[in-house]
Amino acid sequence: MSIPCPAPPGEKPTLYQSGSQGKKIRIGICAMNRKATSKPMRAIMTKIVDYYKDWLEYFIFPESIIIHEPVDRWPLCDCLISFHSTDFPLHKAIEYVKLRKPYVINDLKRQYDLLDRRKVFRTLAKEGIEHPRHGVLMRSDSTEEDGVLVEHNDHIEVNGMVFNKPFVEKPVSAEDHNVYIYYPSSVGGGSQRLFRKGTVTVNGKSVKSAHVSSLRIRNVCY
Repeated sequence: MSIPCPAPPGEKPTLYQSGSQGKKIRIGICAMNRKATSKPMRAIMTKIVDYYKDWLEYFIFPESIIIHEPVDRWPLCDCLISFHSTDFPLHKAIEYVKLRKPYVINDLKRQYDLLDRRKVFRTLAKEGIEHPRHGVLMRSDSTEEDGVLVEHNDHIEVNGMVFNKPFVEKPVSAEDHNVYIYYPSSVGGGSQRLFRKGTVTVNGKSVKSAHVSSLRIRNVCY
């Protein structure tokens, strides 16, 4: 089990020194509550603490502190585990690391890259990791285009690459979950919107728009 969250530091805090006076290394979990208290996170931390119980302990940053308190009022820790999710102020976690300088398990700044599907694909390609064949089309409000799209009945061409239906269209932003599947005419055509881990449903049935086969014109990946 985690220990209670430490009280906020005073105006002139003494940094927690691991190992001094027999104190344990203190790990802080800084994430939104639904992630920090999830079953996988609890299982991971339980195994770590069970194995290293003589040397370390952990606590969870309260969500109210993460959202509402300035970082100089956040509790102190020797080691920080922090990761982004919806509504999490990643910039504040980065400020906290600059201020308190805990040992950081995962690179916080690189988490911004995970929010841009283009950067994720580029990183995978650079490291030689297999990833889906894809095309990117960027269109701004001024109708300026970065990329060329040609639509056909059962396939599209994005920057010269052909994608046969069915294919998936995702916004460039990983925080935008408006994901669509476009179907070929052989199965009736149309499109279907996915939401998070499933399809949009009405009365228990997935919603398929049989009359919407044209693509969106915002910043998307195929």
